[in-house]
Amino acid sequence: MPRVKAWEGYSLSSTLAPSFVRALFEERGGVYVKIAGRCRGARMWQEGEEVVGEGCGEEELRFWSGLWLDRRLVEGKAPLLAAAHRELGLSVSPYDRHLIFVAVFLSRATSWEGNVLRWCRGIFSSADTLEELLELDFTRFGGSFQLRQLGSALREYAGRAHALSDPWEVRRALLSVRNVGPKLADAYLLFAGLDPSAPPIDRHALRMAARLGLAGSQPRKELCARYRCPECPAVASCLRWELSSAYGPVAGWVQTAFYVHDTLLCSRGECRRCPLSGAC
Repeated sequence: MPRVKAWEGYSLSSTLAPSFVRALFEERGGVYVKIAGRCRGARMWQEGEEVVGEGCGEEELRFWSGLWLDRRLVEGKAPLLAAAHRELGLSVSPYDRHLIFVAVFLSRATSWEGNVLRWCRGIFSSADTLEELLELDFTRFGGSFQLRQLGSALREYAGRAHALSDPWEVRRALLSVRNVGPKLADAYLLFAGLDPSAPPIDRHALRMAARLGLAGSQPRKELCARYRCPECPAVASCLRWELSSAYGPVAGWVQTAFYVHDTLLCSRGECRRCPLSGAC
């Protein structure tokens, strides 16, 4: 069984919670069982400062556990956030891009725990490969607009983006898919393991950036579809570029930490116990 060494304070459950890879696993008594995609049926769990796997290789375990990302790089690029969120790795799954797309697409304007995970478990129990997914009628799993739109979006994704590997080409192809904007495209790039410097800009990122003195607005789809970030006329005001240029290969981790911090502390008014209060 493969074992991967973690660092002091790391948490597998905390790392999986904000990741779209979480939709590929079911938690059973502290053990995470892979319910779809590569190494389906594999298991992983935490033992102290190690993550242990069964039914997978060390490479898969490193990606899923988030321990592939060099902690020293995070500490060097974002020391305050790294100290505040030692529990977080960055869980990705480069082998399951089509499944990540499904989870990302379904996440629009709905509850992650209440709906997205439930939908994904139903879908992934019926189909595993991209070819199988393309044959599914997703309205079997509910009548929400996300499920109604998924079939056509998945067909466009399969024909335009799935086989590409260059992050900028993938991003541009994704933005040509109906109902996919920059936030969804960057979430796909990040959690499918294509580009760790791609931070999905959501309301949590905007709020946290403002608190920490990083000015910037949401990326605009019409510009993202035409330009790479360094060439974009809105580069000076775009938070996506601000984070990517400031944090480089850990920008995606930074956005994940922003999400966790804003959700667990800021939105609950927990300023007194906030480890970032001195920088806010």
